[in-house]
Amino acid sequence: MHKNATVAEWYKTHGKHEIYAKGKKVDLNTYEHSLKIDADDAARVRHLEHDVPLTAAEEDRARRKKAYEEQAKVRAIYEELVLKKAQPTVVQIGSVSDIAKSVPANFANAGKPVSIAPATGNGHSNGNGHSDNGNGHPATKEEAAEAVAGD
Repeated sequence: MHKNATVAEWYKTHGKHEIYAKGKKVDLNTYEHSLKIDADDAARVRHLEHDVPLTAAEEDRARRKKAYEEQAKVRAIYEELVLKKAQPTVVQIGSVSDIAKSVPANFANAGKPVSIAPATGNGHSNGNGHSDNGNGHPATKEEAAEAVAGD
């Protein structure tokens, strides 16, 4: 079976083809150029803290987002008035500071360790109300001890 040459092998044996621009041969024996790059301009970063789109892509994105939001509003009105669907009720939970104000703080026990009340039962329960080991057999003391020791 014949193997086709890779690009690198082709260039080694035949060389690269000539490059033409506007009908004239472009000689690229050297890659030196006279382009000067200002270090300050190259290091400058565009800040995205603006409200005005800077590119056509940003304009399209903003236009599509606005159209999507408008479409959602129109769809909600249509469902409510024409289809007689009830709109979901919005429940405002509140901010973290509002929640903190509504829950009384227990400053008397602040910084003390929390104690958890012991579970009721015979100590052989698996936590789901059954005292078996998951295989339909009652748990033995060794199995319960192994489970605790592995935690």
